[in-house]
Amino acid sequence: MILVVGATGILGSAICFALLESGKTVRALVRADRDPAEVDRLRSAGAEIAIGDLTDKSSLQAASRGIEAVISTATSVSMRRETDNFETVDRQGHLDLIDVAKEAGTDHFVFMSFPPFPGEFPLQTAKRAIEEKLKGGALPNYTIIQAPHFREGWLTAPLGINPETGAMRTCGGGKAPISWIALDDVRDAVCASLDAPAARNKVLQIGGDAALSQSDVISRCEAMTGRSIEVEDTPHAQLVEMANGDDPLMRTFGGLMLVCADKGCEIDNSEASKVLAYTPRPLDDFLTDLSSSLPKA
Repeated sequence: MILVVGATGILGSAICFALLESGKTVRALVRADRDPAEVDRLRSAGAEIAIGDLTDKSSLQAASRGIEAVISTATSVSMRRETDNFETVDRQGHLDLIDVAKEAGTDHFVFMSFPPFPGEFPLQTAKRAIEEKLKGGALPNYTIIQAPHFREGWLTAPLGINPETGAMRTCGGGKAPISWIALDDVRDAVCASLDAPAARNKVLQIGGDAALSQSDVISRCEAMTGRSIEVEDTPHAQLVEMANGDDPLMRTFGGLMLVCADKGCEIDNSEASKVLAYTPRPLDDFLTDLSSSLPKA
């Protein structure tokens, strides 16, 4: 039995369905306030439903009974309750989950993360704390999957495209190359890590097949559409102000957006290719579909 935490999220639900289709047994941790339709989809696909969340340790204990492996993609970024934040969910909630998994005799913990980025921001601080606990031997086996910015999140509306104007957005000039990754590639890598002995006790970085800056992405879309595309840029100074502000969410987004402006994130997929048989989907295929959705001039 595999416990998936974050099971109603975009990535978490995709992982649940893929595991179920492959014949694995899945217990999906879902919050009591989730949309019943989302929960019914998981149940109808064959998942066992466990009600609980990362801020309730007793619910984690109940959900972890009889579990062989845990997969967590959960984060507070899209949560709406005031009590959900980077401390209660992303850090302490996951620390509790690891403790509970250990008590339950769980063998393997698969944690979704991202590569080390410059600067400090709340989400990164939480991710590194969980990684360090796992690498310190809290459980017999762990796999940490580190992926850069998702294509579906950062190159489409609202982060990558202004939904009102159709203009493509850049951060601080958008000159830093990033190995933009497809959500389905992350799903496949996470699922593959469960059955790959060489993935045990490893940090595996996965990325797309091409490292392009936001400006490069726009240029390719222009070539595909045969027309100029309006660009809206968030100035570098504004990103720095966000990253140094008081609001934890804005600090986190400021830190992630500065990656697009400054250092970038190019991923070498060679180890993941060997360990997980990982082959990323072509970025150009994604950009072809993206270009066709842009408003006509």
